[in-house]
Amino acid sequence: MRALNTNSNIDNSDLTNYPDGRVRNNTGTGNGTPVNERVYGDIHQAIAKMMRLYDIVPNNLPDNETNGFQIIEAIMSLASKNDFILPLSLNTGVLSVPIKLGFMRTGEQVVCKASFDLASQTQIKGSDATTFTFTANGTFKTNEYVRIIKTVSGVDIIRLVDNVSLNAMVSDLLFLKKASQAEENAGAIDTKATTPLVNLVAFTRRVIGADSGSYLASGIRNGLESIEHFGLVEQLKKIKNRGWFSGLDIGGTVGTSYAVSGDIASAISVTAVVAGNSLIECTLANAMTNTNYKVNISIESMGNADLDNDCGQFVFKVVSTTVFRIAVAELFSGVQNLKVHLEVVQN
Repeated sequence: MRALNTNSNIDNSDLTNYPDGRVRNNTGTGNGTPVNERVYGDIHQAIAKMMRLYDIVPNNLPDNETNGFQIIEAIMSLASKNDFILPLSLNTGVLSVPIKLGFMRTGEQVVCKASFDLASQTQIKGSDATTFTFTANGTFKTNEYVRIIKTVSGVDIIRLVDNVSLNAMVSDLLFLKKASQAEENAGAIDTKATTPLVNLVAFTRRVIGADSGSYLASGIRNGLESIEHFGLVEQLKKIKNRGWFSGLDIGGTVGTSYAVSGDIASAISVTAVVAGNSLIECTLANAMTNTNYKVNISIESMGNADLDNDCGQFVFKVVSTTVFRIAVAELFSGVQNLKVHLEVVQN
């Protein structure tokens, strides 16, 4: 473009307000700025170029409210330097962007696409060779977009988020928005992150608190164990041997080896102190933890119940962690056929 002050008859009386001079009026002596191609040609060519770039055909009418403003339409339609995605590159440790950073106004911004991963760099240079110190908000990566903002004393670089960079950014920053306590308690969404504190409170509510009724195991569903179930399980865990022996006739033949089942390895009649009584030595398949255990005994009639009930109280005596004896007296003479059910419980 041809500078205005290179023309003849230019008014240079106020270069403070008009650094490139002003058009001078002709006072009638031929001292005015010429009306010629040199003065006005570049202006018309610039306007014509703008219209061609946006494919606006001149309507050969004056620009006004009725006919429209084709020049303004062209200006508004064309992209400026701030509308383009500019390349952000790295040259010998200094970031480089093809824009005159030194001439950007404070608060002016451009968007760039990085061709490298940001590391420890701190300097950025524009096409005017002016170098600035920058502050990075986010460690951007190759092919990610950033916003470069000119500040009073330097440059801010802000990492932008899109569907391409979001996953990397979340991983880099270890960030997800946390769920509130109410959202964690409800457990109805999958768009928030659990945190240790809200998870602890919700878990406590579901195990021993206000919400536990919906999470405890019941007869129709699996779930958390209630204190009642815990007690039963603990009691069952103490039963280390369970089974039976059968065919007992109280006062019968010494040395009889009875049929056994379950954890009762053997049951043999041994000599009783009193004739007519029975003493049965039982051996366990699973050794008890110590000799502080008890034997729960239940008697089942396998024959004539009227004869099978002619027995006294069954009494057990611990011999070792694997052996105990059962003593029983016959109250009335007769033949019994008894099955003796046993549960051996560690105290």
